[in-house]
Amino acid sequence: MNIRQKLLTIIEQLPEDKLATLLNLALFLKSGKEPIQPMLVSQAYQDWLSGENDIYDEIFADELTTR
Repeated sequence: MNIRQKLLTIIEQLPEDKLATLLNLALFLKSGKEPIQPMLVSQAYQDWLSGENDIYDEIFADELTTR
């Protein structure tokens, strides 16, 4: 069974809400946009990378003070 046939078989079994999600994904893939780029420039990702969100400073605070 080729990939297209496998996908069609799966699609036939999906409920309507999952089909909507699949449609969004298919439209995104068809657009040819790079999936990673929007994530890298998103504000949430930038906040996550910020120094204010450095969880390692909190976790290893006691080790940092002993060195």
